Amino acid sequence: MPFPYPWQPGMRITADRLRAGLLTGTVSITPAESVSATGSLFTGTYLRGTATVSFPVGTFTETPRIFLTGRSSVPGVLLEVNYTDQSENGMTVVIARQTSTLTVVDWLAVAA
Repeated sequence: MPFPYPWQPGMRITADRLRAGLLTGTVSITPAESVSATGSLFTGTYLRGTATVSFPVGTFTETPRIFLTGRSSVPGVLLEVNYTDQSENGMTVVIARQTSTLTVVDWLAVAA
């Protein structure tokens, strides 16, 4: 089993080594694509938007674990925050909401 930390016994622990394999950021999305839904959890019309996130080259050697949190000041309006097309190079963030309000999504990518 490989050593789980980016340092070995006796090495000095630095901020760069502690952050190795971890990347965070935000992306802003204004949903514009109108979608009509029936027979699902939400029935009606909502808006969908996407944004591409690219990771710096060499940050990950395989697809990281990804965590997303959407920000909304109005409860119940932001319907979903999701991602697709994930790889070691990046991902596409997808949101669905009832209004066309610009939405900020916080993301965290952690080496698997």
